[in-house]
Amino acid sequence: MKDESVLYWVWLAEKCGVASRHFRHLVDKYDDPFDIYRLEEDEIDHIEGIDTKLKNALGDKSLESSYSIIRYCKSNKVDIISYGDKRYPGRLRDIEDPPVCLYCLGKFPQMDSSLCIGIVGTRKMSEYGKQSAYKISYELAGADCIIVSGMALGIDGVAACGAISAEGRTVAVLGSGISVIYPKEHKKLMKEITKKGAVITEFPPFERPNPWNFPKRNRIISGLCQGILVVEGAAGSGALITASKAIAQGRALFALPGKVNESNSDGPNELIRQGATIALSSADILAEFEFLYGDVINTHGHLRATEHSDLDERELKKMSVYSSTIDGHRFIEADQSKNTYEVPKKEQKSESIEAKKSGKDRKEQESVDKNSTENDKENNKLTEEKINSILEGLDSTSRIVYNVLPRDRSFTAELPVSHGMNISDVVTALTFLEINGLISSLPGGAYKVN
Repeated sequence: MKDESVLYWVWLAEKCGVASRHFRHLVDKYDDPFDIYRLEEDEIDHIEGIDTKLKNALGDKSLESSYSIIRYCKSNKVDIISYGDKRYPGRLRDIEDPPVCLYCLGKFPQMDSSLCIGIVGTRKMSEYGKQSAYKISYELAGADCIIVSGMALGIDGVAACGAISAEGRTVAVLGSGISVIYPKEHKKLMKEITKKGAVITEFPPFERPNPWNFPKRNRIISGLCQGILVVEGAAGSGALITASKAIAQGRALFALPGKVNESNSDGPNELIRQGATIALSSADILAEFEFLYGDVINTHGHLRATEHSDLDERELKKMSVYSSTIDGHRFIEADQSKNTYEVPKKEQKSESIEAKKSGKDRKEQESVDKNSTENDKENNKLTEEKINSILEGLDSTSRIVYNVLPRDRSFTAELPVSHGMNISDVVTALTFLEINGLISSLPGGAYKVN
């Protein structure tokens, strides 16, 4: 947070929002966010490449919220790495829709000078998937690779545990604000990650883990890495969304093959059918990069790691302290109707103090929260006009996929595929539709139209 212009980067992040397609137009035209902040209304109107919504947002010069975010970050040792910061990862800077700011807890590693591999997969992992994810992550971390994941239950959590057990570095990318521990079962894991690595997010500190946040988050996981490994996942699952992002960003894609006719194997097996590299071991992944990154791959460390990478009972017990799903038996679906995330007690206490100051008791506060939630739902309703406006901004494939989706029941990626479309195109289209709020993901790789 050394950059003196961080205040205006935070302001710009709030105005552009998450995964903005228009942010690059601004930074290509203006080097400093303060130059954007001080633009007059008529100057904003003449900026090409950005929509009316963003132009209106840029007209709001209030810095109150930005100051509040920075105060929180300073008080809680959260680093802010802006797009203009020299620490901002070069690979992430080059994607189509880079985050304006990254909020970081822990020790953010030098990712540009390291081999970074993303490991993603299903929450409902099998014993085979758990053992494989742990072993491969452990060995890659032993080779000095940085392991990147989403800190989700299942495969993501296991991958982080493998890197930690190997005393390596790992980076977790959240789909919520940095103050919100999600899932709450990974509170200890989050703390452990920050000892040698980092937990990062582009969402403002108190953003809750809304379902539509995660497809946007996935582009950062792939954007940080040279390669992505998919370990188990149904067709149309979040892991395949990350895979589609990796393909679009020109990243190497690996998949762990699985048994035919098992839903967890459908995703990786289909990726292999379409050209993803088969990864039977960590050596298969390292072989892909040894020519370009041979000087940063610790060959001796990798060899030593292969001798200790099995997830035995001792390691299982140790890792279970950090991740409640490491044993492969306890699973909690991402359901926002259940309290599967944790807001720090400090924030809850602060809210209580504010409530007392304003003369509201707990019941009154709950009433306000309920009304606020109902208003949010009302404001988020999609009208036909809004749907058409969103579709106009999407590519033709996404529009075709949306038009064949049922409105009265859930569906999986197989439905559009049955209309003769390529699975890779379908997954990419579903990603864009979810990011833009037209559909929502459900457990088991299913979706529903909003």
